[in-house]
Amino acid sequence: MSDDAILQFLDEATDIAMDELLAASGLARAELLELVELGAFGPRPGARGGEPLGDPAGWRFSSRTIVLGRRAARLRDDFGLDAAGMALALAYLERIEALERRLRELECQLLR
Repeated sequence: MSDDAILQFLDEATDIAMDELLAASGLARAELLELVELGAFGPRPGARGGEPLGDPAGWRFSSRTIVLGRRAARLRDDFGLDAAGMALALAYLERIEALERRLRELECQLLR
């Protein structure tokens, strides 16, 4: 199933536990911890909100993080990236997608 197909079933309001994210994404626990440390993934504000991260076992993530986790695992598998490389590539891919969305919006405005 593609990431786009999965996205239609996931939303920002649904939380998942770290173990669920690991199982669904294919990431190793150490990779996920490093991706959180690098800022690529963030536990829900209740687990993080201005406080120290605390015990990772209690972290909750948005269910949409599964898509990011799967993408990170593909980057690792396809290109041999470590966690820092995955975080950088994820940031660039997110920026490209945002720019493409903005370009489509502007193109629609020009057609009016």
